[in-house]
Amino acid sequence: MTTRRYKKRKTSNSESDVKAPTLPRTSYIAKLPLELLAEILLYTKSPKDILALTRCSKFFCRTLLHEANQYIWRYARQNCLQGGLPEPCPRFTESSFAAFVFDAGPCEICDKQVNFYSSFGLRVRLCADRQCRRALHNRKLHVNHPPKDAYKVFETTLPVVERSDCFENSPFVIQWPNTEAVYLYSDWSRALQEYLDMSQKPDTLEGYIDLCSRRSAQTKMYMEMCVALHAWRKEYAEAQNLVKDVNTKFSKGLATREGLNFWDMMNTPTYSLLMKQKNASLEEIQYLDYKTQEAAIAAELVKVVESRSRRAHEAGYSTCRRAVEKHYNRLRALKQETPLPSLPSFRGLPTIRQIQQSVGQSEKEVDTSLQSQPIQTLVHSELARFHLEAKNSLAAILGFQDWKSPSSRKLHPADRLTARFQCRTCHRVEAKYKDFGSLDYAGAIMHSCSVTLDKSVPQRPFKAARFEKDTKAITAISSLLEACDISEDEKGSHELLSTIGPRVLCLSCDAQIILEPLDVIGHSHRHKSMSLVILPQDEASKIIGDHPLSHGLAVRLTNKGKISLEMRKFKVYMCRHCMQVKPRITSIPTTGMAAEITSGNTPSTSAPAAITKTNVSINTDDSAPTDTTLKAVADTTIRKVHSPAAEPCRKPATYIFDGLRSHLKELHKIDSVRDEDFISSVVKEEGGSDGNSVDIIGNAWVKSTVTDERKSTSDADSGVGSKIDVRIVADVAAAVAVASTPEV
Repeated sequence: MTTRRYKKRKTSNSESDVKAPTLPRTSYIAKLPLELLAEILLYTKSPKDILALTRCSKFFCRTLLHEANQYIWRYARQNCLQGGLPEPCPRFTESSFAAFVFDAGPCEICDKQVNFYSSFGLRVRLCADRQCRRALHNRKLHVNHPPKDAYKVFETTLPVVERSDCFENSPFVIQWPNTEAVYLYSDWSRALQEYLDMSQKPDTLEGYIDLCSRRSAQTKMYMEMCVALHAWRKEYAEAQNLVKDVNTKFSKGLATREGLNFWDMMNTPTYSLLMKQKNASLEEIQYLDYKTQEAAIAAELVKVVESRSRRAHEAGYSTCRRAVEKHYNRLRALKQETPLPSLPSFRGLPTIRQIQQSVGQSEKEVDTSLQSQPIQTLVHSELARFHLEAKNSLAAILGFQDWKSPSSRKLHPADRLTARFQCRTCHRVEAKYKDFGSLDYAGAIMHSCSVTLDKSVPQRPFKAARFEKDTKAITAISSLLEACDISEDEKGSHELLSTIGPRVLCLSCDAQIILEPLDVIGHSHRHKSMSLVILPQDEASKIIGDHPLSHGLAVRLTNKGKISLEMRKFKVYMCRHCMQVKPRITSIPTTGMAAEITSGNTPSTSAPAAITKTNVSINTDDSAPTDTTLKAVADTTIRKVHSPAAEPCRKPATYIFDGLRSHLKELHKIDSVRDEDFISSVVKEEGGSDGNSVDIIGNAWVKSTVTDERKSTSDADSGVGSKIDVRIVADVAAAVAVASTPEV
């Protein structure tokens, strides 16, 4: 037998557990007795006010629509503005007649809100736009001309336009029943179809004629009411325009008397509502009405004045900012101040910040003051101060805290080749530094964080705390400088390193990848620990073969331009990792550096040791270093023992650029393609007699003129209708000549 489990009883009732009921707002008018409510409503001058109260709640709807309370509606209609409204026809009650007269609705054509019917007979509202009037006549109105005797049976049952000036102002006004019969096309079509259906049945035709006669009597009473309503609406509109002019004249005098701006006062919510209510009820504004609302109107006027002042200040501030941006772009174009910080940092300079806040000047005046000699001198000195502070803060990130040197030949730590930075916020670089993967000092102060996938980062002034040092790039370039016996703080170290040329071999790659000295910065991000060696010129040339490195080709091919898109479609790209494979070698350790050591006949797979400083002489003149200049490095680093001659290498595969990227990513695990990863062969045009110019991008020849003949490039492999012949100029065997030498 199972025992029944009972729910635990709640023992305490804390205040937090009990929620206070939300009480509706108290309606004191609903608590009034019916006699007092009726007495109040009898003082209203329009059934429109009673109609608005009826629609406030179910209580007022049931009370005021009760048959016993219809006298309230009737009295309000009879004592309405401009002599009272006419009697409604039997089809209307007092409340429905009030809604028929005063309810607003959309324009028949454009759905713009309109207060009254333009034609009470057709129940059509029309705005003041001429195009809507023209469209109404063309689309929805029907004139039975010439009239047919057969249609007289049902013609009198249809409502028509009550006056000739319902839709257009006409000097000659004709009213129903003397006007030309203008029907709604929908009413006419429905009545005609009903007549045609009944005329097919002789037994029901007589009853249909009797029905039409009764309808005609009702339509006659309805049209008489519509004619009276149209006349009342005309008088009401004239009286309203008269009252509006009187109230406007009073408001102007009031503004002058109180020392206020007329249009500001008219645009305040309180006074504009008062004006609207008085015009609708055909009442004139009294000075007492203004005094009652004076405090609220004054507070709103103060807000209007303050808002106008803020808009004027913001407009002047925007003008100054545009002038500053224009001057900044001029400095960048003329390269008068190099390097320039980013625009937000430039705006933060004291002189520039003060000029931006000097509102009230035109853009031309601000631009003239910025180009004056005193302002340029101040900006130059402030930029020098900015550079000093920025360099010291970035040097602290590199580990040079409070660095100072009396020598003018020593480079600041932020200006050295080993000064490489990455942004902590976006981890991206500008297009100029895409090949390096990190920023130097000029790139750091110009850096603006890019838009990320989840949010956009607003541009902010330079701040050193947002950067961190690029450890991999710094380690790699420092090792290279040390191996070349170049001091990193020496002026001209950049030029000295560039004179080496493409002779740097990456030992961390699976293939024999030759690099330019500065390409080491970007290439270092591929490896956790990068090992390098500097080869003699002949050894580097043997590896590269007839395909020298093309600086910047990978960046240009990955752009979004039309020429880059066309270039990627050529099947002229080959993989250096497949062509420049490492030969099977054994390494003998030599003096000065550890190298790969073999055991027996099995080659060692251990990674080469990092390069160390060796005695290398670097040419400092403009001429390129000779083959023997840095040969000591190769002799000291590694001694190769070649394997027997390899089999002749097959023709290397060629790819379109996107296919090459997929190949590198899938086979060699390389995500970002660089210049040292691929070869571009020569693309020549057969004939060459059509006068089209040919450009060279890297090692590829591209037609400059964009013509329909580019379609033939897709058929280059099949040889059908192709005007571009792709030839592999380089000898692949020469690219891997190291592998074909006999074993020692």
